[in-house]
Amino acid sequence: MRLTVPLLAACASFACLGASGETVTADDDKRESQVDSNVATPESKERAKDYWTVERMRKAKPMPSPVLDPETLKPVDPE
Repeated sequence: MRLTVPLLAACASFACLGASGETVTADDDKRESQVDSNVATPESKERAKDYWTVERMRKAKPMPSPVLDPETLKPVDPE
């Protein structure tokens, strides 16, 4: 009796995990392998330092800060 309840609970949890019915397709595997991010390497760090000279930094124009509608949280025109 002591082992029955934990065993039933374990079986029920495994059944719930498999009950989602979703199947994994080749597209899912492809999306997971395509990472949408940048990775900094020592080489890219050096290229960035070479690119951003003092003169280039002085001439750079700042990007405007994004403005969001507080109700919808969607971007709005800042004007």
